[in-house]
Amino acid sequence: FSHRVSIATIFVMLRLLPLTVSLVAGARQAPHLVMMVLDDVGWTDVGYHGSDFPTPHIDQLATKEGIRLEKYYVQQVCSPTRSALMTGRYPFKTGMQHCSTLLPGTSAKLPEEVPTIAEVLRDNGYSTAAIGKWHLGYDSWEATPIGRGFDSYAGYLQGQTDYYNKTISGGFDFWRNKTCAWEELGKYSMDFYMKEAERVLDERDPSKPLFLYFAHQEIHIPLEGPPEPEYAENCKAFKMTDPNGLNRHTLCTMMSRLDKSIGDFVDMLKSKGMWEDTLLWVTTDNGEIGRASCRERV
Repeated sequence: FSHRVSIATIFVMLRLLPLTVSLVAGARQAPHLVMMVLDDVGWTDVGYHGSDFPTPHIDQLATKEGIRLEKYYVQQVCSPTRSALMTGRYPFKTGMQHCSTLLPGTSAKLPEEVPTIAEVLRDNGYSTAAIGKWHLGYDSWEATPIGRGFDSYAGYLQGQTDYYNKTISGGFDFWRNKTCAWEELGKYSMDFYMKEAERVLDERDPSKPLFLYFAHQEIHIPLEGPPEPEYAENCKAFKMTDPNGLNRHTLCTMMSRLDKSIGDFVDMLKSKGMWEDTLLWVTTDNGEIGRASCRERV
């Protein structure tokens, strides 16, 4: 199965000295690990690649504080890439080599006999949590994040959901573990994710290192911008839609909100004294071609 889309954006934040001391000398506990997946973020959606979208927090991490790894490939759509990230195996090794994504109502899922990174880390002393998009199967609770190694989960199980009414194909898809998060109806999703991230950091077991899988909803369709006027102001240069009908202004506001959330999350880690012991890995799942193909299917 050939890879079609090159990496859209990735940076790794590694505080080298403290983690070297931790891993080699054993002077500290194992580092906290955060895998952050940005949905459908393309190569030219970030400022440091010359985008006209303002992404100062991402740019700071990628160019001043992190290591950029930009010569690898992802799959062309969501589920295959996420299966590889979750298992460390090529999608064709696990039956996840779909040219499409997992559709609503499917019984397809990650094979139970293939361990996830969360299961492996949990078995090695880590606390684990997942936030955001899953899209790797949900024919039973055992196939969802809480059945695949995560102590807690908050987000949606399918490939997309409305940012405000939390529905896809007429069904509500927004969860806290096994409970529908009805109270989030009408609210912009990012606020929920950020509150959950703070809860995870506040309530974690301080005697254990933390693994957090933070799978952002932005900037996947539907194109729905955040309600705060600051993001529209950040993107006021965009007044017209492009020839393909993609509303660049709305997409820019979503990217601006995503960038702000990453900056806020880093601030959370710093305020809780975790920043110096955290490895933050940020990647896209498939980039702009995947966004276009999803738009065509929907």
